[in-house]
Amino acid sequence: MLNYLLRISVLLSLAFFLAGCPKQTPVSKSPACGKEVPFCVCNPLSPKCETKTVIPNQFMDRPDKAGVQLSFEAAQTGIGAASREEIEEQLTSLLNQIRIKAENQEASIFVKCVGKACRSIKNLKETTENFLGNSRDFNLQSDESLSDLKVKIRLDGEQLIFEALDEDGTIGNAGEILARASLGRDVAESGWSLVSVPTFEDGEPTTPMSFRIMKNLVTQSEYSGVGVSRLPQVGLSFEAAVAYCQKQGRDAVPPNVHVFEYALRQGKIVGHRRAHLEIVRLTNEEDEIEGPMINYEIDLFDFERALDAMLIFSWRTGDYESSKQTYFQDDLGFRCAYWSE
Repeated sequence: MLNYLLRISVLLSLAFFLAGCPKQTPVSKSPACGKEVPFCVCNPLSPKCETKTVIPNQFMDRPDKAGVQLSFEAAQTGIGAASREEIEEQLTSLLNQIRIKAENQEASIFVKCVGKACRSIKNLKETTENFLGNSRDFNLQSDESLSDLKVKIRLDGEQLIFEALDEDGTIGNAGEILARASLGRDVAESGWSLVSVPTFEDGEPTTPMSFRIMKNLVTQSEYSGVGVSRLPQVGLSFEAAVAYCQKQGRDAVPPNVHVFEYALRQGKIVGHRRAHLEIVRLTNEEDEIEGPMINYEIDLFDFERALDAMLIFSWRTGDYESSKQTYFQDDLGFRCAYWSE
C-alpha cells in the first residue's frame, strides 16, 4: 500500500512540473507581410528555410498588379499604325489639288472605301468624312448619285491612297482623277521608347540612366526581312534573340530585367496576345553600366547567373520565372534595348 501511494505521489509531482514548463511558440504559417510575399522571405529563420536560398524573382517595391499596366496590343507596324495627323496631312494635299482644278468653286463630296482600306486603319472613313465635311468650299454628300466628286480610299501594299474622281465631268473631264495623295509606311518599324532606370550606390539613389527599348515585340517581317506579317516572331532561343538585336547596332540586346521592369511601370512597352511570354535578361551585376541598377535590398533575383540563365516574363500574370537560355517555345517573343548615353 505504501509503494502504491508513493507511485501516485511521483506521478502527480511530474504532472505539475510539466504543466509549469513554458510552451514553445510555433512558427506562423501565414506570414505577416502578406500572401504575395514568399514564406521564406517573410520568415527566413523558419526551420523549413534554413537549408535553401529562396530566389523569388521579384521586385519588393513593385506596385501591386493593379498599378502596373499589362497591355496587350497588336504590333502596330506598317500602314495600320498611321496616325490621324498623318492622314489629315494627305487630305489637306488632296483638297488643295481639287481647289486649283475647281478654281475655288464649291463641290459636294462622297467618300467611298475600296477593299480592306477602312478595315485596316481604325476610324479611317470617319476621319476622312469629318475632315472633308468641315473644310472650306466642300460639303459632304451621303448620296453617291448626288455628289460632284467621289473620294476613293484604297490600299496598295503599304500605301494608303486617296483619289478624287470626277465621274460626270462636273469640274474637269468626265472620269478624270482630279487629285491624288498617298501615305507610305515602311513595314519594319517597331518604334523605340525612352525609359528612365534608377541607379544606386551603397544602397542610396544616384542619377538615373536612360535606355531605348522597342515599344512592340519584334515582328516576323522584321526578323526575316521579308513579307508584311505584323505577328510577333516566336520560337527562338535566347542566343538567336541576342544575335538579332546585335544586328540593330548600338550594342542592342534583349532588355535586362531592370530596363524591362521600369519600361513596364512607365507604360513604354506593350505585349501581344500571340506571344504572352517574353525573353528578359538577368541584369549583369559585374557590368559597369548594369551593376548600379541593382538594389540588393529589394531586387530579389539570382544575378550571379546572369551569363548562363535568362528570365521569362508573363504578360498574363506579370511574374518572372528563371529558365535556361536554350529554352524556347511557340508563344515566347522578344524585343531589343540599348543604353542611350
